[in-house]
Amino acid sequence: MNRRALLAGTGTVLATVSGGCLDRLPVVGFDVTFEQVETDIDADSPPAITVEGETILVEGTVTYGSTDCADLELVYAQYQQSQERLDLLVAGVDDGAKSGCNDALASQGYRVEATRSGGFRYVSATEHHTQGRVYSASFEE
Repeated sequence: MNRRALLAGTGTVLATVSGGCLDRLPVVGFDVTFEQVETDIDADSPPAITVEGETILVEGTVTYGSTDCADLELVYAQYQQSQERLDLLVAGVDDGAKSGCNDALASQGYRVEATRSGGFRYVSATEHHTQGRVYSASFEE
């Protein structure tokens, strides 16, 4: 699957990473940040979701293609107002380079922090790893 095409097609609320941090999404009362961090969560484990008041923290580790040709990003973040639901997708994104890539895989930890006045009723976090592995976790109030 071409993830760049997926990004172009999702439409509603997309986030672009700049310098390792996610800019504010255009949803009133909703903030989200993404950063690559060191975590104790194994790449073969689903993401961990923690609730701290009106803030949701999602942490995990994703294995993705060569760091020479890809980077770990929050590729999708959408809040559905009617359901008070937040959906997140973290994946390694190919930068489109056709040469200079090696076959070494990379595992990188990440942290997503989302805050909304009134909190979230439901959160779904999904990780797309290499070789078709997908890990998900959810929180429901």
